[in-house]
Order: sequence, then C-alpha cells, then structure tokens
Amino acid sequence: MKKILSILSLASILALVGCNSSSHQESPEQLSIQAVYSIDSKITSSSKSASEVVTKMQSVRLAGCPVDFTNAYKDYIRAWDKLVVLEKKMYGQNMKKASSDISSYISDFNSASAVVALKKEWPAFASEIDSITEGITKAYANCISVGARYNAVVKKDLF
Repeated sequence: MKKILSILSLASILALVGCNSSSHQESPEQLSIQAVYSIDSKITSSSKSASEVVTKMQSVRLAGCPVDFTNAYKDYIRAWDKLVVLEKKMYGQNMKKASSDISSYISDFNSASAVVALKKEWPAFASEIDSITEGITKAYANCISVGARYNAVVKKDLF
C-alpha cells in the first residue's frame, strides 16, 4: 500500500511539473507589453512630481506593442496629465508644500492612505483628487485588461 501511495505521489508531482513546464512561447506582443509594465512599475517610485511621471511615461517605448495596448497606455498617460494640471494649481498656492505633498502622494500612489493624506492637506481640491485618482486607476486597469488579451501580466519584483 505504501508503495502504491509513493508511486501515486511521484506521478502527481511529475504531472504538476509537466503542467508547469509549458511549451507555450511568449509572443512578441506579450514581451513588449510586459517590458512596458516593468518600466512603468518603477516610474512612480522614482518620481517626485506628476510632470516627471508624465515625462517618463511619454518616453516609454511602445514599439512592438499592439495598437489597442498603445492606445490604452496613452490614455493612462493622459489620466496622469490631469494630475499635472492639478499640481500646477497647487504650486500656485504654495510651491514648497505642494511639492512635498505631491511627491508623497506619487511615491505611495497605490495606497488609499496617500489619497486621504493629499485630500486632508488640500481640502479645496478633494473632489478633483478623487476624480483624478479614479481616472488614473481606471486607465491603468484598462491597460492590464488589454494586456491580458495578449497573455501579458504585471510581474512583481521578488526582491
């Protein structure tokens, strides 16, 4: 009985290994999209302002990406560009404070606490902050959705 269980366990392990070693090749479109994801994931963490984010995004090479993904990524950039407009309004009121607050918001963009903190510091712009954040989030989700059509996924750094 133990021998049968051992053989079954070994067969299960081999079957799992076989399933994981896919013969599926990544398409050029998939690789191009994933390269964009990789670069994009580093942009907010290395930027201090919305205008810097947009400038870096505009320099991302979209060569090899399908047209629908390219359009989705450009929409994503336009969503961030709306934050640039708000950033300029904030600079007009208090350049030093706005620089610090926007930098904090961007560095922790995927956190709800970043939105809450920015709205707390700039209550006059709270609804605009919500609208812009929602627009950026939706545009990014659309990029991910389009990328999924090409089997492209955002790969998180392990380290």
